[in-house]
Amino acid sequence: MANTLAQPPFQWLQELERRARQKARGLPRQEKIQQIWRGIAFRVGTVTLVSGLTEIREVMPVPTVMARVPGAKSWVRGLANVHGQLLPIIDLQACLESHVTILESPTRVLVINHAGINAGLLVDEVIGIKHFPEQHRDSEAICQDIWLAPYARGVFHYEDHTWVVFDLHRLAESDAFLKAAQ
Repeated sequence: MANTLAQPPFQWLQELERRARQKARGLPRQEKIQQIWRGIAFRVGTVTLVSGLTEIREVMPVPTVMARVPGAKSWVRGLANVHGQLLPIIDLQACLESHVTILESPTRVLVINHAGINAGLLVDEVIGIKHFPEQHRDSEAICQDIWLAPYARGVFHYEDHTWVVFDLHRLAESDAFLKAAQ
């Protein structure tokens, strides 16, 4: 390199860039692009489920104040005022399996809004957002839990765990969910 004091600053920077490019290594190449599926994982009873991120509008704590709904089935836990709107709170496990969810500190409400149906689904615990490579999805797997089978859309076998893909849109359209009156 020539005397840097005699060079104008721009030429000095060009020479520096040229030398850096000679010594630089290329970035590693990714051979295959993976498709990633994103969802929110939650627990209902002893079963771990995951639903697509776009199916859940909000995750919130269980409302402390809920109005009783006369004439509703027992799995309709009540109506809550959430952000200025009345939201029916549905005990998901009681609706599908007839086991009442015990309210404990990890119990949460998944807020859904599908085809004009707004509801809060009471679940035992929200685990968090999960990212699964699509190649780990088994769309043909049959759910062993009969009460979940109509809403299961395959499973992800990932990190030594099986995650059942739960279709909340199908649930919101089902007769079991829509017929909340006694």
